[in-house]
Order: sequence, then structure tokens, then C-alpha cells
Amino acid sequence: MVTLADVARSAGVSLATASRVFGKPAMVGPDTTAKVRNAAAALGYVANPTARALATGSSGLLGLVVPDLSSPYFAPLISAIQTEIEGRGFELIVSDSRGVPETEHEIVQRLQGRVDGLILASPRNTDSGLISIARRLPIVTVNRELPGIDSVSIDVSDGLADLCRFLLDHGHQRIAYIGGPPGSLADDGRFQSVEAAMEAGNGTALRIGPVQPNAQAGAETLSAIQLSNVSAVIAYNALVAHGLMLAAVSEGLNVPRDLTVTAVDDLIDIGLSLPSVTAITQPMTEVGQKSAGIILALISGSHEELQQRPPHQAQHLVLSASLSVNKS
Repeated sequence: MVTLADVARSAGVSLATASRVFGKPAMVGPDTTAKVRNAAAALGYVANPTARALATGSSGLLGLVVPDLSSPYFAPLISAIQTEIEGRGFELIVSDSRGVPETEHEIVQRLQGRVDGLILASPRNTDSGLISIARRLPIVTVNRELPGIDSVSIDVSDGLADLCRFLLDHGHQRIAYIGGPPGSLADDGRFQSVEAAMEAGNGTALRIGPVQPNAQAGAETLSAIQLSNVSAVIAYNALVAHGLMLAAVSEGLNVPRDLTVTAVDDLIDIGLSLPSVTAITQPMTEVGQKSAGIILALISGSHEELQQRPPHQAQHLVLSASLSVNKS
């Protein structure tokens, strides 16, 4: 029977280092981790997760909670996090809260004790609820910033201002913003940015929605768009925009002559590039990479260090979105 000591000898590392690769991988560098895991694979060694958890106090698991697994917005985030943590010997558990705060709370309660840390994407929990979780478990929030909790966010306000100026420069004084999905905490801030930018250019912004982040929902907004008498639209994402465009064309409208359709998120990270859509690019892959790096660094410290760390030491990384103008 192949033992961990055999793996350590084959990899040329100490037994303690080999043990950390399987028990506390965040404490070992990627090169050493790869060397030990390659040796284990060559020898046919399989770690016992139950024994590892008992011996080290580490499960080797990380949790990710998203509000909507069906949304393509989170696909590059999930992929990037999984790639980053698997390189450090961790496995990922992904759960869908369906955008319900109570469900999110229940998921966290179930995962506590099973995972070494949590990444909460666009969490719906209350501020006090999230702070309470952070006292018990290392967590990182995505697109939600709170004192004392590490976070990675995307600032779309500048991109939205650029998008509104683009529309104003092309003669669109009255536009509509299609928001969504229901329960999105970022939606109010997005519309406020759009409204302020349009008002600064003597324009007007109307709000339609919220809607689900898919093409069908976009198509279903056409009647409301026509009644609102707007010449341009900013949709929640490229799928909503594409659905609206298809519905408009099927009704005999010329896009973009009769109706210009743009989007807040072009979903470029999942390889979706739609024709005739000027949109804001959000770096979700980078968000995943950064949030994974932070959670791995957090769990390499002790629970006592987490509890004693002053709130001002939390990292709040803010990445910028950019406007991508379609030239066609």
C-alpha cells in the first residue's frame, strides 16, 4: 500500500510538506504542490479526505454561493475560481441561493464546518448577517463591500457614464434602462448612474424591469419600450439586449435606426459576442482569480488571526469596467 511517506520521498520533500499539500494546501506554493501531486498520481496514492480533515482540521473544500446559476454572468467567475483553487489542491462546492436571502443563509449554515472558506457572489444577506458569518469563517464577497470583510467588486459607474455620453453624442435624449434580475442590489446604483449621466447631458432616462437576465425577458420588454417613446436602450446584459433586438426586428423595426440597443455587460468572458451591440465589458474572470487568491490567503491564517484582525485590514479590490463601442 502506497503511503504519504512514499509520496514525500518520491517528490523530494518532507513528510510535513507532503501532508500540508493534501491537508492545508494554501500553505504550500504551487510548484511544490504540483510536484507532490504528480508524485502521488504516479504512485497511485489517494488521500483519505475524512482522515485528512480529522488530522489537519482542513476539509480541502471551498464554497461558492451565487444568486443564479442559470445566469451567464457568473460562468466566468465560477470557472476562474475553480481553476485557481484546484491548482492549490482544493475542490469547489457551488450552491445557488436563487437570490433569496433566507436560502443563502441556510446554504451558509449547511456549508459551515464542511468548507474551509466561502466566496459569496452578489450576496443577498443583510450587512449584520454577513459580518456574523465572517466572524466564524473566512469569506470573500463579490460586488458587495462591507467593513471588515474582504471583497472584490467591479465599478461600472464610469463605464455607464461613458455609455450615456456615447448615446447623447448620437442624438439620443430619451433612453430606457432595462434592469434586472429581481433582487439585484446593484441595480439601483446602476440606474442612478444612468439617470445622473443623462441629466448632465440634458437627457432623460426611464427605468423598465426588473427582468430575468435572458433573451426571452429582453424580447418581452418590447411593448413597454415602444410605449415609452425612447430612441435607445441600455439593457442589463447582452442576452437581454439580443432578445429585444430580435423582437424589434420581427416587428418590422430597423435596429439601430429605429431603436439603438446597448448593454451593461457584453458577456465577452463566456465567448458571447453579439452584432451591433455597444456594451460595457466587465472583467469577471479577473474577479474570480482575485477572489480565489484572497480566500486562499485568508485560510492559510489561523481562526484566531481572523477574529483579531482589525476591520481596516480587509482588502477591498475594485476593478474597472470599460466601454466597448461596436463599429459595425
